Amino acid sequence: MSIFTSHTLELTTYYGKVHCEVNWKWSRENDPFTDYDFWYVWDGEGEVTLNSKVYPVRSGDCFLFKPGDLTRAKHNPERPLTVTYIHFTATGDSSLLASLPSFVHFDPAEFHETYLDRFVHVCLTQAFGHEEEAKGLLRLILLLFERQASAHQTLGDPAKRSLNKVIMDIAAHIRQDPGRQHRIQDLAKEAHLSPRYFSLKFKEIMGQTIESYLIHKRIERATYLLKLGMNVSEVAEALGYRSIYFFSRQFKQVTGIPPSGIRS
Repeated sequence: MSIFTSHTLELTTYYGKVHCEVNWKWSRENDPFTDYDFWYVWDGEGEVTLNSKVYPVRSGDCFLFKPGDLTRAKHNPERPLTVTYIHFTATGDSSLLASLPSFVHFDPAEFHETYLDRFVHVCLTQAFGHEEEAKGLLRLILLLFERQASAHQTLGDPAKRSLNKVIMDIAAHIRQDPGRQHRIQDLAKEAHLSPRYFSLKFKEIMGQTIESYLIHKRIERATYLLKLGMNVSEVAEALGYRSIYFFSRQFKQVTGIPPSGIRS
């Protein structure tokens, strides 16, 4: 469960997406934050000093400034920063929110940028229900921040995080199209790995062999289609089985019952 379920988030009037001015800088070394500030860098190059620690910043970097933080920031005038900032307050056990790191670098594949843009748009237009939608978006954005922090701690090495994501993306594609005849050589090529190393890493990350995963996802889809009312031969054909007998045997091996035992 996310730590944010124990907090009530309240929005402030300070939010936006801005292209920082050429001579932009800030200095709050004698003026600590009194609220939280989610601060995401879209583009540019700069530097943030947070509680005496210096962070070079670039696209994808994200800070969660917290009450009491002392900060200083500047950027390269030739590559000015573009940032989204969201100030908010939180009630509840503050030690939980405070346990998060102050900085993460977002994986480009996350949908966080879509949510950030939507948050600003919702707050600016103030359409019906905008406040509740904005709070929901902020909660989701913070959940993604928490996930990034957890991934960095668990996987450590950026190369390891990248490979983990590649394998999980391939697994997701298999789930989306289980009837396709996925060849391990093609999947390995997509991951830029040899078939042998791909198979080893897939088992390490997903907890089962690629061969087993392919079969189980196809049978999961078959079970769903049977429950929708398709008959056994229709399902076998839909999922690329050339033999209904082979399909029935494989189905029973995985589920323990024949496909004819599934009722819609």
